[in-house]
Amino acid sequence: MKIIQLQIYLFMLYQATESLTNTPVTLGSDVIITCDLDIKEIYWFKQKLPDPPVLILRTYSNTFEGGKYENNIFIHKYSVKTNSRLSIKNITIDELGVYYCVKTSEPLKFSNGTKIYISDFVHKNITDSVHRNQTDDAPQHQISWRNMTIIFILLNVLLTIALIGMVKIFIDATGKSAAQNSNNPQCAEVDFSMCSSNTRSQEQSTTVYSQCMM
Repeated sequence: MKIIQLQIYLFMLYQATESLTNTPVTLGSDVIITCDLDIKEIYWFKQKLPDPPVLILRTYSNTFEGGKYENNIFIHKYSVKTNSRLSIKNITIDELGVYYCVKTSEPLKFSNGTKIYISDFVHKNITDSVHRNQTDDAPQHQISWRNMTIIFILLNVLLTIALIGMVKIFIDATGKSAAQNSNNPQCAEVDFSMCSSNTRSQEQSTTVYSQCMM
């Protein structure tokens, strides 16, 4: 029996992410779990992590024999309606968990499992989880906005520095151009037209003076 329990425990750990039949219940109510194995002789186990699986009872091919309980404390809590149906009376927190039916003979065959849970607890856990996530996300949003603000300010500072540098380069280039122009020689041509005296016949002479200023 210990070997079977170990095998079931390892199997359940491996199948932890597999699909389960979720059955919400209320405290003090009764529930019936149906085994999906078409077998008359089965074991009924309860798995409540992190504890190892607990054998509740075994059924036989003869329905008149009823179930054979592993522990007498289960007699008033669990009963067998048929070979494939397990009845749980007056559910408390102790009965919560995942129930499996297992083939008694080799090779072992397992059912998918039925999870019994309190619906109010699940709703409360979901609500608390959502509230906790929102609370955890609030500082992250604040940090994100603060980082964006810092980046925006840094970009503005860099842009301002770049503009100042461009203006300075333009002013320096303009000053150098003006200085070069002032150093180049400038020349001016002046034409004087003079008329001769009346004693000469309309003789025109043109004198061109060129002044060069350095």
